[in-house]
Amino acid sequence: MENENRPPEKKELPDLSLDGPKGVGGWLAFLIIILTILSPVANIAMLAKDFHEIEMETPIMLHISAYVQYKWFCWGAVIVASVISIAAGCLLWKKHEWKSVRYTISALWLIGPFSIVLVGLYFYMSFGTDMIGGFIKDMSGPFTKSIFWAVVWTAYLLKSKRVSNTYIRQSV
Repeated sequence: MENENRPPEKKELPDLSLDGPKGVGGWLAFLIIILTILSPVANIAMLAKDFHEIEMETPIMLHISAYVQYKWFCWGAVIVASVISIAAGCLLWKKHEWKSVRYTISALWLIGPFSIVLVGLYFYMSFGTDMIGGFIKDMSGPFTKSIFWAVVWTAYLLKSKRVSNTYIRQSV
């Protein structure tokens, strides 16, 4: 009868603390800054500079409808990529669920290599085969860099202890 009145003994629970860092910091914080600020600002500034240089060297381009349409397409693509990039950075920052990581990985490939291919296809459809060689030559460097950085950040997001400790994976 004594045992009935006594509170049950507390068993020590195993230590469930996470191995490694947790939370937004380190390389993860750097990626968030890249996605939310640096990448959108740099892409908008580079596109404005490129079009300004073309139009200063060859003002007649402003009167070629294919060029004007291509310019508008590029601005649209950069704005959409910037919105996707900012959304990915904000998700990583605020929503600590694994779907934020999955969205960001998709965004990295969409705003990087995929967007360059999309702009290349539009360029080809607008200007034909006469100028595509120059476009491919000009874009091969940025395309290769975008693949490199997409691979690097994808690997980081999938392998990092900080990322796996910060973003909760939903069990099915």
